[in-house]
Amino acid sequence: MLYLIKIAYTLLFPPGIIILLLISIALWLQQKKEYLGTLLVGLAALLLCVCSMPYFGNAFLNSIERRYTPPEQVTGDVIVMLTGGATLDTPDPLTKGEGYLTGNTAARVLTIAELYRSTKLPILISGGQVFTDSGNESQISKRHLIALGIPEASIFLDDTSRNTEENALHTQALLTTNGWQHPILVTSAFHMARSVKQFQKLKVDVLPYPTDYISQGKQALSISKFVPSSSGLSNTSIALKEYLGLLAAKN
Repeated sequence: MLYLIKIAYTLLFPPGIIILLLISIALWLQQKKEYLGTLLVGLAALLLCVCSMPYFGNAFLNSIERRYTPPEQVTGDVIVMLTGGATLDTPDPLTKGEGYLTGNTAARVLTIAELYRSTKLPILISGGQVFTDSGNESQISKRHLIALGIPEASIFLDDTSRNTEENALHTQALLTTNGWQHPILVTSAFHMARSVKQFQKLKVDVLPYPTDYISQGKQALSISKFVPSSSGLSNTSIALKEYLGLLAAKN
């Protein structure tokens, strides 16, 4: 009973409620003998339903997250982290500042903090303020790293990049300026393939170190895996964005 209640609860919120609404409209159009409208609305409902299924979203995202795996041995002369979002004016009393990292960026920061402790390599953070109402991602990341005990002198910033292409371009300039030749690239697993491609376009050889995995490697089949949910749709959207970005990076 609890299982059924959770499924029903999921369907009461987007995208479930939208799918039910589309199905209702399709049935109404069918009664009106509007067969073309019925077909189009029905296809829209089916597409949204499939894209929102956790099983499909996880499998789609997993297909790009597993392209790279963290290396068993880390060798390089600098740790490069690409940021992935930050808020502008949210309170952060622990580091005595404003603005906070999104979950993706926070996971990357934790990874480079752990890598620093084991390698003592310098850290280069790439990512600026993308929107007028978002925070400067590199500067906020630096604040958190210092709070974690990493010396400020070991942290270098590219705090102007607004997308992955600029991340690679500006990072390349800083690598050349500082004489670094073997960067260890840290970013979320779903973002790694596109990031590596952008660096390859600039002939920068990086050691991929993916982190912040979202998808499951092995899925246990259950009814809930096929019930449309916001998390399923989110995974599909992330994967689709990365595949489109990867396609654009190849051109």
